[in-house]
Amino acid sequence: MPAVQSPLRLSTAVSVGLALILPIFAVAPLFYPGYFQAHSGFVPLWNVADLQANLRLGWLPHLATQFDPLRSDGLLAYYLAGILPFSPVVSIKVVLGLAWLLGSVGLWLWLKGWLGQPGALVAALVYTYLPYRIATVYVRGAWGEALFWGLLPWAYLATTYPVASFRWPPALMGAVIFWLLLGLSQLGLTGWAFIFIITLLLVVHLRQSLWPILAALLGIAVAVLLSFLLSGPPSLSPVTFVDHFLYPFQLVSAYWGFGPSQPGWNDGLSFQLGVAGVGLIIITIVLWQRVDQQWVSRTDRRLMFFLIILIVLTLLQLGVAVFVWHIPLWPGYTLADTLTFPWQLLGFAGLCLAVLAGAALWLDDQLLRLPLFGAMIIVIVLSSYPYLSPQFIQPAPYLAPEPQTQWGEDASTQLTLLAHNFSVLTSGQTAGLNLGQTKIPLAVHGPLQANDTLQLNVVWQPLQPFAAGLKVFVHLVDPAGNVVAQYDGQPQSGEYPTSQWIPGELIADSYPILFPADAPPGPYRVFLGLYDEATLARLPVPTNSEGGVMLDVE
Repeated sequence: MPAVQSPLRLSTAVSVGLALILPIFAVAPLFYPGYFQAHSGFVPLWNVADLQANLRLGWLPHLATQFDPLRSDGLLAYYLAGILPFSPVVSIKVVLGLAWLLGSVGLWLWLKGWLGQPGALVAALVYTYLPYRIATVYVRGAWGEALFWGLLPWAYLATTYPVASFRWPPALMGAVIFWLLLGLSQLGLTGWAFIFIITLLLVVHLRQSLWPILAALLGIAVAVLLSFLLSGPPSLSPVTFVDHFLYPFQLVSAYWGFGPSQPGWNDGLSFQLGVAGVGLIIITIVLWQRVDQQWVSRTDRRLMFFLIILIVLTLLQLGVAVFVWHIPLWPGYTLADTLTFPWQLLGFAGLCLAVLAGAALWLDDQLLRLPLFGAMIIVIVLSSYPYLSPQFIQPAPYLAPEPQTQWGEDASTQLTLLAHNFSVLTSGQTAGLNLGQTKIPLAVHGPLQANDTLQLNVVWQPLQPFAAGLKVFVHLVDPAGNVVAQYDGQPQSGEYPTSQWIPGELIADSYPILFPADAPPGPYRVFLGLYDEATLARLPVPTNSEGGVMLDVE
């Protein structure tokens, strides 16, 4: 008769090693050449390049989009990348890789004293492979928020450890430092993290001395306030917050998309909680009801806390909670002004999910037997592995120090022009054979002649979704400012309207202009812009009141 296998025992060194090694599948896409196509586009690259060239205190991100200290990617990610001796692409990847590893090890350290090392390791893996965290990095490109989720477990560890161990006077400084770093990563989410830790301390640690709790909360409040003062005053969000509440089915949907968040149920993003985490929570709840209540009487308040907070956070992302988001915080601002989208709370919900998932191994040591424990690790990784396939682009040909031109309001850039050039279309006829049209660079072709077809070739990169399809207009302008020829039409001949453009993608297009026979002498310029055909309103350009950009024809 085979011997019954004893529960798995992991040493601290092995547990730390696994917490660092098992996230490798999440980090692996960062080693791919090029840059991943994300909604943030090249904005982080432009700003990091600017910071590396002008490293100084007081620097703020200002290229392509206006910096919003409350909802934008915070300063910490930029300054970390700015001091690295690498290119902007590599520097950003290093920061993102650090965020993955910090989150895994930090959650393990925070929970190992409660859930045990195997349970804490499972919780760390569930947290690492949350679909929301994967989308934050490889779909949205919100690298400041990604760093926030990596630092969050450390901030909670640094806060709860001195309170629980009664070593709060010397250890409190560590909590203040981590909360300051958290606020400089993503300030709006830090406010929600503050609410979370207040509730946790009052519910779980209230039976202990009240003074360490008050001291910890005071230190955290000072750190959050300092990060707010260092970041600057907030601005209004360009997104209508209440249009982006989730539908319940989206939390369990298997859909995975790369599109932007849009109003309604047919969203371009995935908002699932994660099948592995949800499955383990079910196991945790079943086991919780079966264990000896006397054994868990001292600690079951923690399980109840994370379960209730998970439910509350989930409900806050649904339309039924719209009234909560209208609660005023200070004059002119409500709770909704702390975030760009309600579904950003998925990160906190995922943290609760991870804790409850790891608790299953704490409740039943049968799950610690090696075959079952190993299968559990494999399932957690495989459940999110299909989502770790970003769409990659090569930024090198277009990565100038800044975009050539941007369209949209100052606080909400919708479109950037990455590159442009001119060519001339000629008939390719050789030895009586019609070879179609040939595109010759204008510099090679020479001066324009009568009836030549001048072609403007561009590369666009949208940064925000377009509600309607816009048309492109191209005016050929003589030295006196008169329009001598023009093009007017849908992008890519109507095959790919702007209403379908995905933020962050590269869109190449060409616009032909027939050069008239009676055109006056040059030099010529081209006036380029976009407009809504229904209203004739042009997409604004911050540097031009006429809604376009002037390009020299060379």
